[in-house]
Amino acid sequence: MGLIQNSIENVGIATISVTMKPEITYYVQVPRSAHIRFPLGNPIGEANKIDDQKIVVHDLLRLFEIIQLPGTIFELPYRWKRKIESFQGE
Repeated sequence: MGLIQNSIENVGIATISVTMKPEITYYVQVPRSAHIRFPLGNPIGEANKIDDQKIVVHDLLRLFEIIQLPGTIFELPYRWKRKIESFQGE
């Protein structure tokens, strides 16, 4: 995704990506990225929790104003809070 992001930026369109693995994102040198501590496959939150997802997307868009230096990976303050019960098969 970072390579696509760089190509889009090269034609003058600002982009931001979401990463759960900032150590990998760092090496791709994306222009702007947000690190969020959610499980892989859930970059803006849990499925069907639209209000929570809207908050994350709103904050992602605000990063266009906040991030000044290319290559910045900004850590959003959210943590995965979904309680997952372990399977207790009988």
